[in-house]
Formats: sequence, C-alpha cells, structure tokens
Amino acid sequence: MNSRVVMAIDLDRCWGCRTCEVACKQELGLGVGPSPMKVLETGTRMIDGVLHRDFIPTLCQHCDQPACLTACPVEAIVREEDGTIQIRQEVCNGCGICVKACPFGVMEEDGEGGAPAKCTLCRERREGGAPPSCAQHCIGRVMTLIDEDLFEVWRRGRYAWKTGRIAYVSDKW
Repeated sequence: MNSRVVMAIDLDRCWGCRTCEVACKQELGLGVGPSPMKVLETGTRMIDGVLHRDFIPTLCQHCDQPACLTACPVEAIVREEDGTIQIRQEVCNGCGICVKACPFGVMEEDGEGGAPAKCTLCRERREGGAPPSCAQHCIGRVMTLIDEDLFEVWRRGRYAWKTGRIAYVSDKW
C-alpha cells in the first residue's frame, strides 16, 4: 500500500440506491447513527428532454490539507503513506473537535464519546488486497479505487474535480 490512491466516483452512473451506505456501515460494524458514507440527492433536471435525478456519494475526502488533522488536540489523526487520513482509535479522546473542523461534514460523533465515524477507504480490506466495501458492493460500479498516476487516463477527458484522495467525474455536470 505504498502508492497514493484515488477513489474515483463516476456521478453519471449513480442512481441513488444507497447500497454503498449499507456496505460501509456493515464493514465498520455501525448500527443506527453515524454513517461515514452518504448519498445526497441534488435535485432533478432536464437533459435533452429527459428528466434526470442527480446523486452524489459523499465520504471523507482524505484532504491534502485536512482541517480535522490540524484541529485534533491529541494528534490522533494521521496521514498514511497512501495519502489517506486515518484516526488512531487508541489515541483519540472523543472530544469531537475534528468533527466540527471538517468542512465537508462527513465525520460524525458516535454518541458514546469514542472516536468519530469516518471513511477509512477500508484500510484493512485494502491491506488484504480487497477493494473498499462501498466500491465492491456498488451495483452501478460508481466507485473505483485507482492509483493516482492512472486518474487522468481513467477520467478520459470528462469533467473532474478532486479534493484530496476523492475525485468526482461526469459528462453531464
């Protein structure tokens, strides 16, 4: 896991089924409450006379300059070699300052004073050679974890925006 990774999300393929949300919660053993992966509906619009509903899967962006990492008073949040941002559970004091610092609102307190729920890009699964659970279970094959060097080839000239380790692409946006 030494190469830097990008979770490439093809917005044109997402129809809002929320399978990724369920897969994420199951992988992390979360019940009702915090959800590190959320699919947001952005509304409806007409494209070439056809009505479309648009959805955006949202998760930790694994930012290049993470506000959560800077805000953490006990240095429980670290950047790994692959560029992902991880919480060291054994160091976290559950203060929630990182949750408030996140500009994307994708970290949530667990309600029990423990470390917040946050996307890890399924670190343990990747160490075992498996893709993140959300990507593996996505029915529309919306998410693909790729090496950062391959991102430009993967996007094939489509519109893209990237924050940290997460990149969104679309022909329609």
